[in-house]
Amino acid sequence: MTRDFTLEKYSELVQVLKQNYTIMSVADYISSPKKEEFIAVLRHDVDKFPERATRMALLEKNLGIHSTYYFRWDPKLPGHADSSKAEMGNFPKQAIIETKLYGHEVGYHYENLSELRDKTKALADFETKLAILRKLAPVSTVAMHGAPRVRVRNADMLEGVDLSKYDLLGEPHLSPEFANIAYITDSGRMWSSGAGSVRDTMGKPLDEKVKNTDALIEIVKARKYPRLMVSARPGGEAMSFELNLANLLLPAIPIL
Repeated sequence: MTRDFTLEKYSELVQVLKQNYTIMSVADYISSPKKEEFIAVLRHDVDKFPERATRMALLEKNLGIHSTYYFRWDPKLPGHADSSKAEMGNFPKQAIIETKLYGHEVGYHYENLSELRDKTKALADFETKLAILRKLAPVSTVAMHGAPRVRVRNADMLEGVDLSKYDLLGEPHLSPEFANIAYITDSGRMWSSGAGSVRDTMGKPLDEKVKNTDALIEIVKARKYPRLMVSARPGGEAMSFELNLANLLLPAIPIL
C-alpha cells in the first residue's frame, strides 16, 4: 500500500478530482460563471519548502489542471532591502516563476498582522510586500497564514477592507463566494475540517472525519459536496520523494 501524504498519493487524489469535478483556481472560482454542477477549488499554502511546491506544480501541469499557490515572505532570503531600514527578506523567486510558467495562479500567503500586531502597520507592510510579489507574477487573490502559535487571525487585517483598493479579487477566508463551500485541509499531515484546524477554517466543514487520503478519495468519488475546496500543503515530510518524477520533469527554468 502506498504511504499517505506523498506526491504519488496526491496524484491519485488529483486524478479522481479531475474525473468527478471541474477543477478551478481560487481566482477562477471568484471570476468565472459557475455553470458546472460539481466544482473543486484546489489551493496550496506554501508554508515551507518552496522547491517542493514546484514539484507539485509540475505534477499538476502534467495532469492538465490549474490551481492556486500562496507563497509566504521569507525574512531569511536575500534580495530586498527597504530604503528606510536594512530589513532583508524576499519571496522564493525561482519557485514562484516556475509555478507561474506551469500555468498556475500565484498569490500572497500573508501574515502581516500576526507579525506586527497593529492593523495600520500590518496593512502598510502588506501593500509593500504585495507590490514586491507582483514583480514576479500577477496576483489577484491572497490568503491568510493560520499562524497557529499566536492568538491572532491574520484575516482580521482585511476584514471590512475594500480589496479592490489593492487590485485584488478576493480572499477565500473572507470572500462571500466561499461562504458555503466545503473545505478540507491537510494541516499537520492529517486531513481536517472545521474544528480540526486552529485558525485555518472557512466555508463549511465536512460532515465526516477523514482519516487519510484514501478516505478523501472515496468522498470525492461519491460527489457528496457539489462545491469543494481542497488545500494541500507541499511541505515537510508530507510530500516526500516516493514518486518517480523521471517522466514528469522538465528542463530547469532560469530566472529571467
